[in-house]
Amino acid sequence: MSIITKIQVQKINKERFNIYTDSGNGEEYSFSVDADTLVKFNIKKGQSFEPFELEEILNADQLRKAYLSSIVYLSRMMRTKKEIEQYLTKQEFLIDTIQTTIIRLVEEGYINEEKYAESYVRTSINTTLKGPTIIKNELLAKGIHNSVIEKSLILFPKDKQIQHAISLCQKKVSALSKYSTNQKKAKLEELLRRKGYSANITSIAIEETQYESEEDDELQALLIHARKAKKKYEKLSGWEYTQKMKTVLFRKGFPIDLIEKAILILEEEDLN
Repeated sequence: MSIITKIQVQKINKERFNIYTDSGNGEEYSFSVDADTLVKFNIKKGQSFEPFELEEILNADQLRKAYLSSIVYLSRMMRTKKEIEQYLTKQEFLIDTIQTTIIRLVEEGYINEEKYAESYVRTSINTTLKGPTIIKNELLAKGIHNSVIEKSLILFPKDKQIQHAISLCQKKVSALSKYSTNQKKAKLEELLRRKGYSANITSIAIEETQYESEEDDELQALLIHARKAKKKYEKLSGWEYTQKMKTVLFRKGFPIDLIEKAILILEEEDLN
């Protein structure tokens, strides 16, 4: 049995108290509690307690600390149960304390994963061009249940997805001027898949994308590749040269009629 010999306010945190006890070997520091725990257990000088009573006090104090720490963490932004668990784990709270704290936070409405998911989807739609698959994966990583995510993604309808996907394509297409139309579409498809859009949305967006001066741009892109190929095969002549050029350029996705036009342009450049 231990007897409380002194209760002292901490110097740094005035809301916590150091408890000193004597178990028969003289006074020594035993533990600390906050004001709420001090009042709850009516802790006072001269009070005696058994080991199991001390354990109850310390458990209650840890729950109080975990709860208050979580409230501060939640005050900055909404959090998921998984995020709270990770945060409290870093604070070195025991798993039982963490789970009990999370249950309390859910019951009191501080954690609401349905509202969190809806808010996350809205923010992603308004501030990014991420597709639904990317958003879903990010929410899964935060511990949100799949059914909750699917319900929140109703906020990201097909027409809005198409609009965002087209915006992505339009931003990218200007940087693809050296590629053939087929290559452009392939690269845009890769981009949209990577950004989390479905095959259906991707297909629609690529077809809706505006390829300004498409034939002129494609011809200019083709000429870049054609000149490189010409340097490689300029030692060939006649039919063999023409076939090599056509084969190489066709493999890069350019249409045969445009390839023939490019070859004629190169021939005219040689004459000049």
